[in-house]
Parts: sequence; C-alpha cells; structure tokens
Amino acid sequence: MMQFIFFAVSVILLLGGHVLTWIIWRNLFALNQAGSVISGLIFLFLFLSIVISSYLIHKKDRTLIRVYYFFSGIWTGFLVNFILIATVVYLFKFLFPTFFVNNLLLSNVVFFSSLGLSIFGIFKAFATKVKYYEVRIKDLPEYWWDKEIVQISDIHLGPVYRKNFLQKTIKRINQLEPELVCITGDLFDGMESDFTWLNNPFSQLKTKQGIYYSLGNHDFYLGFNRVKQLLSKTPLIILDNKMKVISGLQIIGINYSFKKDFNLYQAILDQVGYNSKQASLLLYHEPRNINLAIQAGIDLQLSGHTHRGQLFPFNYLAKIAYKGYDAGFFKKGDFNLIVNSGLGTWGPPMRTSGRGEISLIKLKPLK
Repeated sequence: MMQFIFFAVSVILLLGGHVLTWIIWRNLFALNQAGSVISGLIFLFLFLSIVISSYLIHKKDRTLIRVYYFFSGIWTGFLVNFILIATVVYLFKFLFPTFFVNNLLLSNVVFFSSLGLSIFGIFKAFATKVKYYEVRIKDLPEYWWDKEIVQISDIHLGPVYRKNFLQKTIKRINQLEPELVCITGDLFDGMESDFTWLNNPFSQLKTKQGIYYSLGNHDFYLGFNRVKQLLSKTPLIILDNKMKVISGLQIIGINYSFKKDFNLYQAILDQVGYNSKQASLLLYHEPRNINLAIQAGIDLQLSGHTHRGQLFPFNYLAKIAYKGYDAGFFKKGDFNLIVNSGLGTWGPPMRTSGRGEISLIKLKPLK
C-alpha cells in the first residue's frame, strides 16, 4: 500500500514538474502556438517515458529497456536542474531587470547551465571517493585498537549499477585492506535483473573478519527471500535482526522497518547476548531512532539511506527530514553515528549534492 501511495505521489510530482518546465520553456524561447503544442507533446512523451520505462524495467531485464530507463532517469535529473536554474535566473532577472535585456542570452544561460550541471551530476554519480573517519569507542577490545573498517551503503545494484561498478568498488576497497566491511542496506535497487555474476565480485573482496550486511528498504522491494537466494553463494553475512561477536566487538544488524512505531531499542535488546557495557557496532539503514540507540548503549551506528539528498537542493530537505543527521559524522556523548552518502543513486543516475562514498573508519579506544 505504501509503495502504491509513494508511486502515485511521485507520478503527480513528475507530471507537475513537466507542466511547469513546459510553461518555462514556452516563455523562455517565446514559442508560438504551433511551437507550444509541439513542445507540449514532446514533454508529454518524456513524462510517459519515465513511467513506462520504470514499469518495463520491473518486468524485463533487457539491454534496450535498461538504456531506455537510464536516459529517462537522466531526463528526470535534467528536469530538476532546469527548474532550479530557471528559478535562480528569473529571480536574478527580477532583482536586476536590466541585466538580461537579451532574451536569447537568458534562454542560453538557463539551458546550457542546466545541461552543464546535469553532465557534471552524471560524472559525480559514478566517481566515488574514500572518506576517512576516526571514531573513539569506550571499552573497545584491544584487538580492534587502530583497526580500520569499511562501510558502504546504497549501491543499488540493478539496471544502472552493475557488475563493472561493483568490481571497481571492490578493487578500491581491497586497496584499503580493511579488517571488516559493513554494508548498510540497499545493496539492490529493488527490481529484478540478471544477477548471475554476483558471486564473483564479492568473492574477490578481502577482509580478515568478514563482510556484514543489514537490509534496507530497496532490498525488501526486491524481496527478502530473493535477496537471501542471490547472496547464498557469496561470503556476505546477512544480519537480519541478528548479532555477531567478533573478537569482543558486538556487530548488530537491524532490518529496515516500514512501521513508524518500530522500536529499535526493543529490537536491540532482543539480540541474544547483547551487552550494553560491551563495545558495539550497529548497522541500521536509516538514520532514525537515534535517541533509542543512545539509550541502548550503542557505541557506533552506521547508516545510509539519505544519499545526502542526491540532487541539490534536496540535500537541505534531507537535513530537515533527518533532523541534521543527513550525512557525515556525529557524536553525542559516547555515541557515534556515521551516515554514509551512498555509492549508487536512486532514480536519476546523477548527483549534484555530493559524491558516492566509501567510508574508511579507524577505531580507537576512548581513554
């Protein structure tokens, strides 16, 4: 039901965005009646392409459909950038009416700025960076002193991010030589694809203490049983509301929950053998229930989900929605939180509010 509501709202917003863009486009390029009709039909086709390609990609994994879906996603990102640039330029024109006296200059600035920002966003969507963190944990077992772990999140494997992207990511992680790797949800984009290649990249991922994975919302869109089946021949350890103790460090994985009244505190306490006085690492896809994690005595929570807004200015909306815990490192007393910006993208294969992130975390004792 929630997915249907989300889909319906998304379609309405997309339709509204296309209508708004058509109005701006018509005025910006001073189109006559015929030009307005033709451009209106083109925008209608582009809107329907987003809906149709999204439907088709959920039904068939074919090269042509993936290309159709990819370019529909690019158009969606361009649409957002176009509305943003047009708003800024028209505001500038309102404040300084004598600046854009030439309408051709105005239209060129809006169009090429939107195009340039979109091309830059596509590049950033596939150009990941390593971000370094240092976290001090009370009662950290001596084994883990100065050890480095890697966190990745929101890879969104599917029609856009595929084998080559995953292989490059794993190669880069191996260069970091982490003690263990944590994947905090949305490993999959949520739609069926050809994943027959999946085992090979993950079998190349080298760690001393394993690869631990908690499920995100898009993983559940694909289906929990399907996810387990796909990962059954990989070295990934799925922590679906489970805990592992590795050399004295408690590693807890909590599944994403669609319920608003989900009690993270209770879920943690339900873990067999959980000890709030022993060092702990929580993998939880969405950065919410922060106060409950603090009450439970969690030392370090690793999350993702936000994508840092992915497209400007949605990063500011993400900051508001998650009460400031949108991306980066946060500390409150002995509690530490790292919100990874994600590796892949959702929807438009484009990033204009940050790059894909591999988090390299050095653990140090709190003395």
